[in-house]
Amino acid sequence: MRSTLKGKALIAAMAAACMISLPAVAADLKIGFKSDITSADPHVLSGANRNLWAHIYEGLVEQDENLRPKPALAVSWNTLDQTTWEFKLRPNVTFHNGATLTADDVKYSIDRAIALKGPRTFRTYLKGIESVTVAGPLTIRIKTIGPQPNLADNLSLIAIIPKSLGTDVPEESFAKGATAIGTGPYKFGTWEHGQRVTFTRNANYWGTKEPWDNVIFQILPRDPARASALLAGTVDLIDGATSKVADSFGQGSKFEMASTTSYMLNYIQLDHFRDNSPYIKSNTGAPLPKNPLRDTKVRQAIMHAINRDGIIKFLMKGDGEAANQYVPKSFFGYDPALKLPAFDLQKAKSLLAEAGYADGFKMTMHCTNDRYVNDAKMCEAVAQSLNQIGLKVDLSTMPYSVFIGRATKGDNGASEFSFFMVGTGAVTGDSLQPLSSVSHTVDAKSGFGANNYGQYSNKEVDSLIEKAAITLDEKARADLQRAAAQKALLDGAIIPLIHVKASWAFKKGLTITPRSDGFTHAMNIRETSAK
Repeated sequence: MRSTLKGKALIAAMAAACMISLPAVAADLKIGFKSDITSADPHVLSGANRNLWAHIYEGLVEQDENLRPKPALAVSWNTLDQTTWEFKLRPNVTFHNGATLTADDVKYSIDRAIALKGPRTFRTYLKGIESVTVAGPLTIRIKTIGPQPNLADNLSLIAIIPKSLGTDVPEESFAKGATAIGTGPYKFGTWEHGQRVTFTRNANYWGTKEPWDNVIFQILPRDPARASALLAGTVDLIDGATSKVADSFGQGSKFEMASTTSYMLNYIQLDHFRDNSPYIKSNTGAPLPKNPLRDTKVRQAIMHAINRDGIIKFLMKGDGEAANQYVPKSFFGYDPALKLPAFDLQKAKSLLAEAGYADGFKMTMHCTNDRYVNDAKMCEAVAQSLNQIGLKVDLSTMPYSVFIGRATKGDNGASEFSFFMVGTGAVTGDSLQPLSSVSHTVDAKSGFGANNYGQYSNKEVDSLIEKAAITLDEKARADLQRAAAQKALLDGAIIPLIHVKASWAFKKGLTITPRSDGFTHAMNIRETSAK
Protein backbone atom coordinates (compact mmCIF):
# COMPACT_ATOMS: atom_id res chain seq x y z
CA MET A 1 0.00 0.00 0.00
CA ARG A 2 2.82 2.34 0.99
CA SER A 3 4.65 1.53 -2.20
CA THR A 4 1.53 2.30 -4.24
CA LEU A 5 1.11 5.66 -2.54
CA LYS A 6 4.73 6.50 -3.16
CA GLY A 7 4.29 5.55 -6.83
CA LYS A 8 1.22 7.76 -7.20
CA ALA A 9 3.02 10.67 -5.53
CA LEU A 10 5.96 10.24 -7.86
CA ILE A 11 3.71 10.19 -10.93
CA ALA A 12 1.89 13.34 -9.74
CA ALA A 13 5.18 15.13 -9.13
CA MET A 14 6.47 14.17 -12.56
CA ALA A 15 3.23 15.37 -14.20
CA ALA A 16 3.43 18.68 -12.34
CA ALA A 17 7.04 19.11 -13.43
CA CYS A 18 6.08 18.44 -17.03
CA MET A 19 3.26 20.95 -16.81
CA ILE A 20 5.59 23.60 -15.43
CA SER A 21 8.16 23.03 -18.16
CA LEU A 22 5.65 23.20 -21.03
CA PRO A 23 5.54 26.58 -22.82
CA ALA A 24 2.25 28.49 -22.74
CA VAL A 25 0.06 27.94 -25.79
CA ALA A 26 0.37 30.94 -28.11
CA ALA A 27 -2.77 33.08 -28.38
CA ASP A 28 -3.12 33.30 -32.15
CA LEU A 29 -5.91 35.09 -33.99
CA LYS A 30 -6.68 33.87 -37.51
CA ILE A 31 -8.73 36.14 -39.77
CA GLY A 32 -10.24 35.36 -43.18
CA PHE A 33 -9.82 38.63 -45.09
CA LYS A 34 -11.69 39.57 -48.26
CA SER A 35 -9.27 41.98 -49.94
CA ASP A 36 -5.69 41.50 -51.06
CA ILE A 37 -3.22 44.28 -50.38
CA THR A 38 -1.39 46.13 -53.12
CA SER A 39 1.67 47.54 -51.39
CA ALA A 40 3.67 47.28 -48.18
CA ASP A 41 4.53 50.99 -48.29
CA PRO A 42 2.26 52.61 -45.65
CA HIS A 43 2.04 55.81 -47.72
CA VAL A 44 0.45 54.08 -50.72
CA LEU A 45 -3.31 54.64 -50.58
CA SER A 46 -5.62 51.62 -50.46
CA GLY A 47 -8.37 50.66 -48.03
CA ALA A 48 -7.11 47.10 -47.62
CA ASN A 49 -3.55 48.36 -47.12
CA ARG A 50 -4.66 50.81 -44.44
CA ASN A 51 -6.66 48.08 -42.69
CA LEU A 52 -3.71 45.73 -42.32
CA TRP A 53 -0.85 48.19 -41.82
CA ALA A 54 -2.76 49.89 -38.97
CA HIS A 55 -1.49 47.01 -36.85
CA ILE A 56 2.09 48.20 -37.41
CA TYR A 57 1.86 51.94 -37.97
CA GLU A 58 0.08 54.77 -36.18
CA GLY A 59 -0.72 58.37 -37.03
CA LEU A 60 -0.73 61.52 -34.97
CA VAL A 61 -4.48 61.01 -34.72
CA GLU A 62 -6.48 57.80 -34.59
CA GLN A 63 -10.04 57.19 -35.79
CA ASP A 64 -12.44 55.59 -33.35
CA GLU A 65 -15.07 53.07 -34.49
CA ASN A 66 -17.27 55.94 -35.75
CA LEU A 67 -14.28 57.49 -37.56
CA ARG A 68 -14.08 60.46 -35.22
CA PRO A 69 -10.57 61.64 -34.32
CA LYS A 70 -8.92 60.83 -31.01
CA PRO A 71 -5.33 61.12 -29.70
CA ALA A 72 -2.74 58.61 -30.87
CA LEU A 73 0.91 59.66 -31.27
CA ALA A 74 -0.25 63.22 -30.61
CA VAL A 75 -1.76 63.76 -27.17
CA SER A 76 -3.29 67.10 -28.14
CA TRP A 77 -3.63 69.59 -30.98
CA ASN A 78 -4.94 73.09 -31.42
CA THR A 79 -4.89 76.02 -33.83
CA LEU A 80 -2.52 78.93 -33.12
CA ASP A 81 -4.17 81.02 -35.82
CA GLN A 82 -6.36 80.45 -38.88
CA THR A 83 -3.60 78.61 -40.77
CA THR A 84 -1.28 77.18 -38.08
CA TRP A 85 -1.83 73.95 -36.18
CA GLU A 86 0.31 72.72 -33.30
CA PHE A 87 0.50 69.05 -32.29
CA LYS A 88 2.03 67.88 -29.00
CA LEU A 89 3.52 64.39 -29.26
CA ARG A 90 3.17 61.55 -26.80
CA PRO A 91 6.43 61.15 -24.81
CA ASN A 92 8.42 57.91 -24.44
CA VAL A 93 7.02 56.21 -27.55
CA THR A 94 9.47 53.89 -29.27
CA PHE A 95 9.54 52.47 -32.76
CA HIS A 96 9.86 48.73 -33.29
CA ASN A 97 13.61 49.19 -33.79
CA GLY A 98 13.97 50.77 -30.33
CA ALA A 99 14.37 54.37 -31.51
CA THR A 100 12.38 57.04 -29.65
CA LEU A 101 9.69 58.94 -31.56
CA THR A 102 10.44 62.65 -32.09
CA ALA A 103 8.97 65.52 -34.08
CA ASP A 104 11.64 64.93 -36.74
CA ASP A 105 10.03 61.57 -37.52
CA VAL A 106 6.62 63.19 -37.88
CA LYS A 107 7.90 65.88 -40.25
CA TYR A 108 9.73 63.26 -42.30
CA SER A 109 6.61 61.07 -42.56
CA ILE A 110 4.22 63.85 -43.63
CA ASP A 111 6.72 65.30 -46.11
CA ARG A 112 7.28 61.83 -47.56
CA ALA A 113 3.53 61.17 -47.92
CA ILE A 114 3.14 64.49 -49.76
CA ALA A 115 6.09 63.87 -52.09
CA LEU A 116 5.48 60.18 -52.87
CA LYS A 117 4.88 59.60 -56.58
CA GLY A 118 2.26 57.26 -57.98
CA PRO A 119 -1.44 57.07 -58.83
CA ARG A 120 -2.56 56.05 -55.33
CA THR A 121 -1.13 58.34 -52.65
CA PHE A 122 -2.49 60.50 -49.82
CA ARG A 123 -1.69 63.79 -51.58
CA THR A 124 -5.40 64.64 -51.93
CA TYR A 125 -5.74 64.67 -48.14
CA LEU A 126 -2.54 66.70 -47.65
CA LYS A 127 -2.80 69.20 -50.50
CA GLY A 128 -3.72 72.03 -48.10
CA ILE A 129 -0.41 71.76 -46.21
CA GLU A 130 2.10 74.51 -46.94
CA SER A 131 4.86 73.44 -44.53
CA VAL A 132 5.68 71.16 -41.60
CA THR A 133 8.01 72.55 -38.92
CA VAL A 134 9.72 71.00 -35.90
CA ALA A 135 9.10 73.37 -32.96
CA GLY A 136 10.65 71.14 -30.30
CA PRO A 137 11.49 67.48 -29.68
CA LEU A 138 7.80 66.70 -29.11
CA THR A 139 6.13 69.60 -30.90
CA ILE A 140 5.17 69.86 -34.56
CA ARG A 141 3.62 72.83 -36.33
CA ILE A 142 1.78 72.60 -39.62
CA LYS A 143 1.13 75.66 -41.75
CA THR A 144 -1.79 75.35 -44.16
CA ILE A 145 -2.47 77.27 -47.35
CA GLY A 146 -5.81 78.41 -45.93
CA PRO A 147 -7.97 77.38 -42.98
CA GLN A 148 -8.19 73.56 -42.90
CA PRO A 149 -10.81 72.50 -40.32
CA ASN A 150 -10.44 68.77 -41.08
CA LEU A 151 -6.63 68.63 -40.94
CA ALA A 152 -6.63 66.38 -37.86
CA ASP A 153 -9.08 63.99 -39.57
CA ASN A 154 -6.86 63.82 -42.64
CA LEU A 155 -3.70 63.24 -40.61
CA SER A 156 -5.33 60.15 -39.08
CA LEU A 157 -4.62 58.50 -42.44
CA ILE A 158 -0.86 59.17 -42.42
CA ALA A 159 1.46 56.56 -40.91
CA ILE A 160 4.41 57.85 -38.89
CA ILE A 161 7.69 56.06 -39.66
CA PRO A 162 11.26 56.78 -38.49
CA LYS A 163 13.29 59.46 -40.25
CA SER A 164 16.26 57.10 -40.16
CA LEU A 165 14.74 55.18 -43.09
CA GLY A 166 15.98 57.99 -45.34
CA THR A 167 14.89 58.85 -48.85
CA ASP A 168 13.77 56.50 -51.64
CA VAL A 169 12.81 53.54 -49.44
CA PRO A 170 12.05 50.74 -51.95
CA GLU A 171 8.78 48.81 -51.85
CA GLU A 172 10.72 45.55 -51.51
CA SER A 173 12.28 46.78 -48.28
CA PHE A 174 8.85 47.34 -46.72
CA ALA A 175 7.52 44.06 -48.14
CA LYS A 176 10.33 41.99 -46.63
CA GLY A 177 10.03 43.76 -43.29
CA ALA A 178 13.45 45.44 -43.24
CA THR A 179 11.92 48.93 -43.14
CA ALA A 180 8.41 48.00 -41.95
CA ILE A 181 8.99 49.86 -38.70
CA GLY A 182 6.20 51.61 -36.86
CA THR A 183 5.07 52.29 -33.31
CA GLY A 184 1.94 50.14 -33.37
CA PRO A 185 0.80 47.27 -31.15
CA TYR A 186 2.09 44.67 -33.60
CA LYS A 187 5.30 44.14 -35.54
CA PHE A 188 5.67 42.97 -39.12
CA GLY A 189 5.90 39.20 -39.49
CA THR A 190 5.57 38.04 -43.08
CA TRP A 191 3.72 38.94 -46.27
CA GLU A 192 3.05 36.12 -48.70
CA HIS A 193 1.53 37.84 -51.72
CA GLY A 194 -2.09 36.85 -52.32
CA GLN A 195 -2.04 34.37 -49.43
CA ARG A 196 -1.43 35.76 -45.95
CA VAL A 197 0.01 38.52 -43.81
CA THR A 198 1.23 37.88 -40.26
CA PHE A 199 1.97 40.15 -37.32
CA THR A 200 3.59 39.52 -33.93
CA ARG A 201 2.78 41.30 -30.70
CA ASN A 202 4.86 44.36 -29.79
CA ALA A 203 5.76 43.73 -26.15
CA ASN A 204 7.02 47.31 -25.77
CA TYR A 205 3.89 49.02 -27.07
CA TRP A 206 3.13 52.34 -25.35
CA GLY A 207 -0.62 51.69 -25.18
CA THR A 208 -2.91 48.84 -24.16
CA LYS A 209 -1.10 45.54 -24.46
CA GLU A 210 -2.62 43.16 -26.97
CA PRO A 211 -3.72 39.62 -25.97
CA TRP A 212 -2.77 38.06 -29.31
CA ASP A 213 0.77 36.73 -29.73
CA ASN A 214 0.32 36.36 -33.47
CA VAL A 215 -2.30 37.69 -35.89
CA ILE A 216 -2.68 35.92 -39.22
CA PHE A 217 -4.70 37.46 -42.06
CA GLN A 218 -5.50 34.80 -44.64
CA ILE A 219 -6.47 36.37 -47.99
CA LEU A 220 -9.73 34.79 -49.16
CA PRO A 221 -11.46 37.03 -51.73
CA ARG A 222 -14.43 34.72 -52.44
CA ASP A 223 -17.32 34.77 -49.97
CA PRO A 224 -17.87 30.98 -50.02
CA ALA A 225 -14.17 30.36 -49.37
CA ARG A 226 -14.20 32.61 -46.28
CA ALA A 227 -17.38 31.01 -44.98
CA SER A 228 -15.93 27.53 -45.53
CA ALA A 229 -12.73 28.46 -43.71
CA LEU A 230 -14.74 29.66 -40.71
CA LEU A 231 -16.89 26.53 -40.73
CA ALA A 232 -13.78 24.35 -40.92
CA GLY A 233 -12.09 26.19 -38.06
CA THR A 234 -9.06 27.27 -40.10
CA VAL A 235 -9.93 30.89 -39.28
CA ASP A 236 -11.58 32.43 -36.21
CA LEU A 237 -13.30 35.39 -37.87
CA ILE A 238 -14.17 36.63 -41.36
CA ASP A 239 -15.05 40.03 -42.77
CA GLY A 240 -17.58 40.71 -45.53
CA ALA A 241 -20.08 38.39 -43.84
CA THR A 242 -23.20 39.30 -45.82
CA SER A 243 -26.63 37.89 -44.97
CA LYS A 244 -26.10 35.26 -47.66
CA VAL A 245 -22.92 34.12 -45.88
CA ALA A 246 -24.74 34.08 -42.55
CA ASP A 247 -27.48 31.89 -44.00
CA SER A 248 -24.89 29.24 -44.83
CA PHE A 249 -24.19 28.68 -41.12
CA GLY A 250 -27.66 27.22 -40.52
CA GLN A 251 -29.70 26.90 -37.35
CA GLY A 252 -28.02 26.41 -33.97
CA SER A 253 -24.83 27.85 -35.37
CA LYS A 254 -21.58 27.87 -33.43
CA PHE A 255 -20.91 31.30 -34.91
CA GLU A 256 -21.98 34.84 -34.20
CA MET A 257 -22.45 37.95 -36.35
CA ALA A 258 -21.71 41.62 -35.84
CA SER A 259 -22.38 44.57 -38.12
CA THR A 260 -22.53 48.34 -38.27
CA THR A 261 -23.55 50.97 -40.80
CA SER A 262 -20.51 51.82 -42.89
CA TYR A 263 -19.39 55.03 -44.56
CA MET A 264 -20.20 53.57 -48.00
CA LEU A 265 -23.14 55.27 -49.69
CA ASN A 266 -24.73 53.82 -52.82
CA TYR A 267 -26.55 56.56 -54.70
CA ILE A 268 -27.92 57.51 -58.10
CA GLN A 269 -26.04 60.06 -60.14
CA LEU A 270 -28.00 61.97 -62.80
CA ASP A 271 -27.09 63.90 -65.94
CA HIS A 272 -27.49 67.54 -64.90
CA PHE A 273 -25.50 69.19 -67.67
CA ARG A 274 -26.56 68.03 -71.14
CA ASP A 275 -29.58 69.46 -72.94
CA ASN A 276 -29.95 66.14 -74.74
CA SER A 277 -28.95 63.21 -72.59
CA PRO A 278 -27.75 60.17 -74.60
CA TYR A 279 -29.74 57.47 -72.79
CA ILE A 280 -33.07 59.29 -72.50
CA LYS A 281 -35.63 59.13 -75.32
CA SER A 282 -39.32 59.71 -75.92
CA ASN A 283 -41.69 56.76 -75.71
CA THR A 284 -41.35 56.34 -79.48
CA GLY A 285 -37.55 56.24 -79.24
CA ALA A 286 -37.08 59.71 -80.73
CA PRO A 287 -34.83 62.30 -79.02
CA LEU A 288 -36.55 64.57 -76.51
CA PRO A 289 -36.35 68.35 -77.03
CA LYS A 290 -34.75 68.72 -73.59
CA ASN A 291 -33.23 66.60 -70.83
CA PRO A 292 -35.99 65.85 -68.28
CA LEU A 293 -33.44 65.17 -65.52
CA ARG A 294 -32.60 68.88 -65.48
CA ASP A 295 -36.12 69.55 -64.16
CA THR A 296 -36.30 69.58 -60.35
CA LYS A 297 -39.84 68.18 -60.42
CA VAL A 298 -38.69 65.14 -62.39
CA ARG A 299 -35.86 64.52 -59.93
CA GLN A 300 -38.25 64.83 -57.00
CA ALA A 301 -40.70 62.46 -58.71
CA ILE A 302 -37.93 59.88 -58.99
CA MET A 303 -37.14 60.31 -55.29
CA HIS A 304 -40.81 59.78 -54.38
CA ALA A 305 -40.93 56.64 -56.56
CA ILE A 306 -38.06 54.80 -54.86
CA ASN A 307 -38.99 52.64 -51.88
CA ARG A 308 -35.74 52.55 -49.89
CA ASP A 309 -37.32 50.74 -46.96
CA GLY A 310 -38.63 48.10 -49.33
CA ILE A 311 -35.16 47.63 -50.84
CA ILE A 312 -33.76 47.08 -47.36
CA LYS A 313 -36.54 44.74 -46.22
CA PHE A 314 -36.85 42.51 -49.27
CA LEU A 315 -33.44 42.71 -50.94
CA MET A 316 -30.66 43.93 -48.69
CA LYS A 317 -32.01 42.41 -45.45
CA GLY A 318 -29.16 42.95 -42.97
CA ASP A 319 -26.68 44.23 -45.55
CA GLY A 320 -27.76 47.87 -45.69
CA GLU A 321 -29.63 50.77 -44.13
CA ALA A 322 -31.89 53.18 -46.00
CA ALA A 323 -29.99 56.40 -46.71
CA ASN A 324 -31.47 59.87 -46.73
CA GLN A 325 -28.26 61.91 -46.78
CA TYR A 326 -24.54 61.76 -47.51
CA VAL A 327 -23.43 60.19 -44.21
CA PRO A 328 -24.95 57.87 -41.58
CA LYS A 329 -26.15 59.00 -38.17
CA SER A 330 -22.90 58.79 -36.23
CA PHE A 331 -20.89 60.99 -38.64
CA PHE A 332 -20.03 64.67 -38.42
CA GLY A 333 -22.49 66.77 -40.41
CA TYR A 334 -25.43 64.36 -40.22
CA ASP A 335 -28.72 66.23 -39.91
CA PRO A 336 -31.46 64.43 -37.92
CA ALA A 337 -34.02 66.91 -39.28
CA LEU A 338 -33.30 66.19 -42.95
CA LYS A 339 -35.71 63.79 -44.64
CA LEU A 340 -35.91 62.94 -48.33
CA PRO A 341 -39.28 62.95 -50.13
CA ALA A 342 -41.23 59.95 -48.84
CA PHE A 343 -42.18 56.95 -50.98
CA ASP A 344 -45.41 58.00 -52.68
CA LEU A 345 -46.20 56.74 -56.19
CA GLN A 346 -49.19 59.05 -56.68
CA LYS A 347 -47.15 62.09 -55.72
CA ALA A 348 -44.43 60.95 -58.12
CA LYS A 349 -46.91 60.64 -60.98
CA SER A 350 -48.35 64.09 -60.21
CA LEU A 351 -44.91 65.68 -60.28
CA LEU A 352 -44.11 64.04 -63.61
CA ALA A 353 -47.38 65.37 -65.03
CA GLU A 354 -46.63 68.88 -63.74
CA ALA A 355 -43.25 68.70 -65.46
CA GLY A 356 -44.92 67.75 -68.75
CA TYR A 357 -44.18 64.02 -68.69
CA ALA A 358 -47.55 62.52 -67.78
CA ASP A 359 -46.85 59.66 -70.17
CA GLY A 360 -43.27 59.28 -68.99
CA PHE A 361 -40.23 58.67 -71.19
CA LYS A 362 -37.65 55.99 -71.90
CA MET A 363 -34.38 55.84 -69.98
CA THR A 364 -31.46 53.44 -69.54
CA MET A 365 -30.04 52.91 -66.06
CA HIS A 366 -26.39 51.78 -65.90
CA CYS A 367 -24.98 49.83 -62.97
CA THR A 368 -22.19 47.54 -61.88
CA ASN A 369 -22.77 43.85 -61.24
CA ASP A 370 -19.68 43.03 -59.17
CA ARG A 371 -18.78 46.10 -57.12
CA TYR A 372 -21.27 46.39 -54.25
CA VAL A 373 -23.47 43.99 -52.32
CA ASN A 374 -26.51 43.17 -54.51
CA ASP A 375 -25.64 46.06 -56.85
CA ALA A 376 -27.38 44.70 -59.97
CA LYS A 377 -30.44 43.55 -58.01
CA MET A 378 -30.71 46.92 -56.28
CA CYS A 379 -30.70 48.68 -59.65
CA GLU A 380 -33.34 46.25 -60.88
CA ALA A 381 -35.53 47.22 -57.91
CA VAL A 382 -35.09 50.92 -58.70
CA ALA A 383 -35.94 50.34 -62.37
CA GLN A 384 -39.11 48.45 -61.41
CA SER A 385 -40.17 51.29 -59.09
CA LEU A 386 -39.73 53.87 -61.84
CA ASN A 387 -41.68 51.71 -64.28
CA GLN A 388 -44.64 52.03 -61.89
CA ILE A 389 -44.80 55.80 -62.45
CA GLY A 390 -44.63 55.57 -66.23
CA LEU A 391 -40.89 55.71 -66.86
CA LYS A 392 -39.76 52.93 -69.19
CA VAL A 393 -36.40 52.01 -67.69
CA ASP A 394 -34.04 49.53 -69.31
CA LEU A 395 -31.28 48.22 -67.07
CA SER A 396 -27.71 47.75 -68.34
CA THR A 397 -25.25 46.13 -65.92
CA MET A 398 -21.55 45.47 -66.41
CA PRO A 399 -18.34 44.71 -64.48
CA TYR A 400 -16.91 47.64 -62.53
CA SER A 401 -13.73 47.55 -64.63
CA VAL A 402 -15.84 48.41 -67.70
CA PHE A 403 -18.31 50.67 -65.90
CA ILE A 404 -15.92 53.10 -64.22
CA GLY A 405 -14.21 54.21 -67.42
CA ARG A 406 -17.50 54.95 -69.12
CA ALA A 407 -18.92 56.63 -66.01
CA THR A 408 -16.02 59.11 -65.81
CA LYS A 409 -14.58 59.36 -69.31
CA GLY A 410 -15.86 62.79 -70.40
CA ASP A 411 -14.47 66.30 -69.95
CA ASN A 412 -13.84 67.12 -66.29
CA GLY A 413 -14.84 63.57 -65.37
CA ALA A 414 -18.35 63.85 -66.83
CA SER A 415 -20.20 60.61 -67.41
CA GLU A 416 -21.24 58.96 -70.64
CA PHE A 417 -24.35 57.75 -68.79
CA SER A 418 -27.61 59.56 -68.05
CA PHE A 419 -28.77 57.76 -64.91
CA PHE A 420 -26.48 55.41 -62.99
CA MET A 421 -25.62 54.03 -59.55
CA VAL A 422 -22.24 54.65 -57.95
CA GLY A 423 -20.74 54.69 -54.48
CA THR A 424 -18.85 57.13 -52.31
CA GLY A 425 -17.63 57.13 -48.74
CA ALA A 426 -16.76 59.68 -46.07
CA VAL A 427 -13.56 57.90 -45.01
CA THR A 428 -12.83 60.52 -42.35
CA GLY A 429 -16.34 60.34 -40.88
CA ASP A 430 -17.18 63.86 -42.05
CA SER A 431 -19.88 64.93 -44.56
CA LEU A 432 -17.63 67.67 -45.93
CA GLN A 433 -15.78 65.09 -48.00
CA PRO A 434 -18.72 63.74 -50.07
CA LEU A 435 -20.33 67.17 -50.27
CA SER A 436 -17.12 68.63 -51.71
CA SER A 437 -16.40 65.79 -54.13
CA VAL A 438 -19.89 64.79 -55.28
CA SER A 439 -22.13 67.89 -55.15
CA HIS A 440 -19.91 70.95 -55.57
CA THR A 441 -19.52 72.35 -59.08
CA VAL A 442 -16.54 70.76 -60.80
CA ASP A 443 -13.42 72.91 -60.31
CA ALA A 444 -10.20 71.19 -61.32
CA LYS A 445 -8.04 73.96 -59.84
CA SER A 446 -9.48 73.75 -56.31
CA GLY A 447 -10.25 70.03 -56.42
CA PHE A 448 -13.93 70.55 -55.68
CA GLY A 449 -16.34 68.30 -57.57
CA ALA A 450 -13.76 65.59 -58.28
CA ASN A 451 -16.47 62.88 -58.30
CA ASN A 452 -19.35 65.01 -59.58
CA TYR A 453 -19.87 62.82 -62.62
CA GLY A 454 -23.34 64.25 -63.31
CA GLN A 455 -21.94 67.83 -63.32
CA TYR A 456 -24.48 69.14 -60.82
CA SER A 457 -24.02 72.86 -60.19
CA ASN A 458 -25.75 75.09 -57.67
CA LYS A 459 -24.15 78.36 -56.54
CA GLU A 460 -25.90 78.34 -53.17
CA VAL A 461 -24.69 74.81 -52.45
CA ASP A 462 -21.17 75.74 -53.59
CA SER A 463 -21.10 78.75 -51.28
CA LEU A 464 -22.15 76.73 -48.23
CA ILE A 465 -19.57 74.01 -48.94
CA GLU A 466 -16.79 76.55 -49.50
CA LYS A 467 -17.60 78.34 -46.24
CA ALA A 468 -17.64 75.03 -44.36
CA ALA A 469 -14.26 74.12 -45.83
CA ILE A 470 -12.61 77.13 -44.12
CA THR A 471 -14.62 77.27 -40.87
CA LEU A 472 -12.62 76.10 -37.85
CA ASP A 473 -15.47 76.36 -35.34
CA GLU A 474 -17.04 72.87 -35.33
CA LYS A 475 -20.60 73.89 -34.51
CA ALA A 476 -20.65 76.56 -37.19
CA ARG A 477 -19.11 74.14 -39.70
CA ALA A 478 -21.66 71.43 -38.90
CA ASP A 479 -24.49 73.91 -39.45
CA LEU A 480 -23.06 74.91 -42.84
CA GLN A 481 -22.66 71.30 -43.94
CA ARG A 482 -26.20 70.43 -42.88
CA ALA A 483 -27.55 73.42 -44.81
CA ALA A 484 -25.55 72.42 -47.90
CA ALA A 485 -26.78 68.81 -47.68
CA GLN A 486 -30.40 69.87 -47.30
CA LYS A 487 -30.28 72.25 -50.25
CA ALA A 488 -28.44 69.80 -52.51
CA LEU A 489 -30.49 66.71 -51.69
CA LEU A 490 -33.92 68.34 -51.88
CA ASP A 491 -32.81 69.72 -55.24
CA GLY A 492 -31.96 66.20 -56.39
CA ALA A 493 -28.22 66.71 -56.75
CA ILE A 494 -27.93 62.97 -56.14
CA ILE A 495 -30.46 60.38 -54.99
CA PRO A 496 -29.21 58.43 -51.94
CA LEU A 497 -30.23 54.77 -51.79
CA ILE A 498 -28.50 52.87 -49.00
CA HIS A 499 -25.61 52.95 -46.60
CA VAL A 500 -23.92 49.56 -46.90
CA LYS A 501 -23.47 47.56 -43.70
CA ALA A 502 -20.02 46.29 -42.69
CA SER A 503 -20.33 42.82 -41.20
CA TRP A 504 -18.31 40.04 -39.59
CA ALA A 505 -18.87 36.41 -38.60
CA PHE A 506 -16.81 34.74 -35.90
CA LYS A 507 -16.69 31.71 -33.67
CA LYS A 508 -18.43 31.89 -30.32
CA GLY A 509 -16.12 33.01 -27.55
CA LEU A 510 -14.96 36.09 -29.45
CA THR A 511 -16.35 39.61 -29.62
CA ILE A 512 -15.60 42.49 -31.99
CA THR A 513 -16.17 46.24 -31.86
CA PRO A 514 -17.48 46.97 -35.39
CA ARG A 515 -15.93 49.89 -37.27
CA SER A 516 -17.75 52.16 -39.71
CA ASP A 517 -14.90 51.88 -42.21
CA GLY A 518 -15.38 48.12 -42.24
CA PHE A 519 -11.78 47.59 -41.13
CA THR A 520 -10.91 44.43 -39.24
CA HIS A 521 -8.41 45.27 -36.50
CA ALA A 522 -7.11 42.69 -34.07
CA MET A 523 -7.14 45.55 -31.55
CA ASN A 524 -10.96 45.43 -31.66
CA ILE A 525 -11.23 41.66 -31.22
CA ARG A 526 -11.18 39.99 -27.84
CA GLU A 527 -12.08 36.71 -26.22
CA THR A 528 -15.44 37.06 -24.50
CA SER A 529 -14.04 36.13 -21.09
CA ALA A 530 -11.54 38.98 -21.41
CA LYS A 531 -14.24 41.62 -21.80
